[in-house]
Amino acid sequence: MPEARANRRQERIAQNFANQLAQMAVGAEAMFTGAVLKHEPVVGIIEIDLVSISATVNGRPCEFALIHYLNKWMVSELARKSLDSSWIRSAIVTINYSWVPGNASTPDWAEFKARAVVHSGSGETLGTFTNNQPLVG
Repeated sequence: MPEARANRRQERIAQNFANQLAQMAVGAEAMFTGAVLKHEPVVGIIEIDLVSISATVNGRPCEFALIHYLNKWMVSELARKSLDSSWIRSAIVTINYSWVPGNASTPDWAEFKARAVVHSGSGETLGTFTNNQPLVG
């Protein structure tokens, strides 16, 4: 029975990882992607690989703070849960975005739809979240 309980615990942890990553990817930190999106189409895709600590915006490699913010959370959460870093085999966050340029009196705004897929020692889990944010930068 203890092994089944440990497996259920890890399944809950994996699901929490996916849910949290999706929420954080389009939460308050997402507003700082404005500088990255300024030169992109108004509709596109951001993909973040948290294991390799890399990202693409519309298929092109890109570097921005959100990548490191999410990776730092993931590493800290693994330590907090006493799980080895190899427990997460892959963690990919895909963000579909559409942004509306602002004007002199209103900021740029974006709608973000995140999908986080986490492959862990407990299998695959999926988390999703949608949010609207002003864009800074």
